Amino acid sequence: MSADQLPATAGPAVAPPSSATVDRQAQALRQRPRRKLTWPLRGLLAASFAIPALLLALAAWQNFRLVQRQVEERVVMKAGELDEHDLSAFRIYPMVIGWIDDRIRGQDWGSIERNSDLHQFVSNLETLPQIDAIWIVDAAGHIRAGGRLFPAPANANMDGNEAFAAQQDKATVFVGRTHIDPLTHDPVFDISRRLTTVDGRFGGAIILSARPHYFDDFYAKISDEKEFVAYLLRADGSILAGLPDKRVPATFDPSGSFMRAIAAAPDGTPFRAASTEDGTTRIYALHRLSGFPVEVAYGVAIRDVLSAWRANLVNYLLFAVPASLALFGMTWLAARQIQRERVASWRWQTTARRLRREMDRRTRAEAELRQVQKLEALGQLTGGVAHDFNNLLTVLQGCLEMLSGRQSDDRMQARVDLALETVARGESLTRQLLAFARRRPSVVGTLDLDAQLRDMTELLVRTVGSGITIETDLAADLWPIDADPTQIELIVINLAINARDAMPRGGTLRIRTSNLTLPAEDRDGAAPREFVELAISDTGTGMSAEVAERAFEPFFTTKEPGKGTGLGLSMVDGFARQSGGKATIRSEIGRGTTVTLRLRRGRSRDAATGAAVLPAHGQA
Repeated sequence: MSADQLPATAGPAVAPPSSATVDRQAQALRQRPRRKLTWPLRGLLAASFAIPALLLALAAWQNFRLVQRQVEERVVMKAGELDEHDLSAFRIYPMVIGWIDDRIRGQDWGSIERNSDLHQFVSNLETLPQIDAIWIVDAAGHIRAGGRLFPAPANANMDGNEAFAAQQDKATVFVGRTHIDPLTHDPVFDISRRLTTVDGRFGGAIILSARPHYFDDFYAKISDEKEFVAYLLRADGSILAGLPDKRVPATFDPSGSFMRAIAAAPDGTPFRAASTEDGTTRIYALHRLSGFPVEVAYGVAIRDVLSAWRANLVNYLLFAVPASLALFGMTWLAARQIQRERVASWRWQTTARRLRREMDRRTRAEAELRQVQKLEALGQLTGGVAHDFNNLLTVLQGCLEMLSGRQSDDRMQARVDLALETVARGESLTRQLLAFARRRPSVVGTLDLDAQLRDMTELLVRTVGSGITIETDLAADLWPIDADPTQIELIVINLAINARDAMPRGGTLRIRTSNLTLPAEDRDGAAPREFVELAISDTGTGMSAEVAERAFEPFFTTKEPGKGTGLGLSMVDGFARQSGGKATIRSEIGRGTTVTLRLRRGRSRDAATGAAVLPAHGQA
């Protein structure tokens, strides 16, 4: 074996600038500024008008959004106040009906009609401001008791009443439309609940007539906006109460734009809708009363927002117009001064350009020279080491060949053969070093990693010694990889030696292979990434998190002087990156270390299978 003399490494040549570039640079240096205003300065003068106008428009827009947001906040707040008031009022209605139901439970209709205490009790309840009248109706629709009349007239009937008819079909609390009560002649809307007999049949209803004016009076006091509206609505658009006051009955078209906007609006969120009556667009906020089929809406006209915004805009104009004129005058003076100074500064600017170009050119040349010197020195060092190592291997190979075939003991002959194989691997390593020195790539081929590891069985057993058991877990149908077999051997032996040094009292060295598919990176049309993982772990002393973080750094080692170079794990990391993957290390003090190599899948799809436990030396 011999090593060739390494050639000197030359860096890339720096291309001189083209003649066209030189001409353009010279022409730029020769141009002298004109004394009259240039187009950029004229643009600056125009900008002194345009920018204030743009800023004024931006401020006006921002102020409009601010005023609109403030109005929306007020609308949401007022709608919340209406919701609190109306919900507290509506919660009284089921309570009152429940009190009456408890009072008449177990009594027949005759007793109910003649019960003066019941009449007085209902009359007292009717004094509540939100209640107009209360009626107790039997299954046939006849009024049997109430707070206004005692005893109830025989001809008083609610058979056609909406609230009574609804209780014949269901037992929930029902809220009816606004209508004129035929007995009291007041506008009311009814709230009813079903009475059920002992056997579960319909036994009548309790009907409570609520006063819309109770809600109207509160709505009138809630806001000082000019054109606000407030409505208490059923889900079908029927207006129970509201401002401005409506003639009863009043109903919004369920298919109209206002009801569609209400149906789509979440609670407490402002929305816009146009009124079908006056065509005014308003900002509304809606709340649905919890537990009741009604909702309350509050709205403010958009033109109120515009009025406040226009008042602010006038204030902006009073400030912006004088400021813009002053800015234009200062810009004119500054532009004239700039034009005069351009001629004076032209000379030192041209000199500064020349110096800057020369400094950049010198910096690039020095960087390229340093890179060439580094590569040349590294190539010479690598070639020299490979040459000397090759000579040593030649002597060692000759001695081993003389011993080969002369051993009477088969075990000794096997060891001589193993030593010759190791020398052959050393020759391959020498060729790789020489290839690096000559800048030639290593011989990379499609490799069956499982087969390579099986071939290294005896070598690994001899390397780690008799006190360490080697266990392998080789994946079935393992994908091939593209790598140099000699580099794989060196990496595995390097990691095995590190594991042996970490287990001075013996232990277990585990070698595992597996296939790994990672999702594609964020690129259009990218396929999933496929890798082969090689994990080598030990049960040794382990290392701290700080040491593991620096383990792949070149020349970093925790071994004693003379027992480690600090290049082993660095070579492992470099090999993994060169193979399109990466190397990771996981370690914990007292629980061992695992080094995992992720290698990109090769071109071929042939793979071998196998799993075995390699005994320690002397146990085979």
